[in-house]
Amino acid sequence: MNVDALVLGIGNDFRCDDGVGVAVARRIAELQIAGVRVMIDVGDPGSVLDAWTGVPLVVAVDAAKCDAAQPGRIRRWSPGRHAASAVVSSHAFGLAQTLSLGEALGRLPRRLVIFTVDVEDVSRQANLTPAVAGAVPQVVEAILTELESDPSRCARDQQ
Repeated sequence: MNVDALVLGIGNDFRCDDGVGVAVARRIAELQIAGVRVMIDVGDPGSVLDAWTGVPLVVAVDAAKCDAAQPGRIRRWSPGRHAASAVVSSHAFGLAQTLSLGEALGRLPRRLVIFTVDVEDVSRQANLTPAVAGAVPQVVEAILTELESDPSRCARDQQ
């Protein structure tokens, strides 16, 4: 399969809201979009770097935990538009650190878009809280918009 885009769901669906990236990735996978690879990962920097190296577009989804969290709030950012420190993962080694490592190693996708969802609970449970579960369809729609508007995908679809 020719991979034009990678949708990366980061998280652990056995840690309550930390599974939001996994839930979004599963919904995207169900759509079976041509040229789009879907990957679920716990956020291991090595596997993320391997997966996104050379991919024209990567859309990543992760849970975010911060002091001013509003459970279910969705944020979108891209490198260069906002400081990497603005992304606060619910993991010890988050996307911001993976991005920095990828930059140092010359292993970045051509275009990277990250969606984070503010979480309420990351305890050992298998279900998302209602506020975070409510954000899943919105993030799926936002990803579909990113995929439809990506210039490299549009050019290929017109051929």
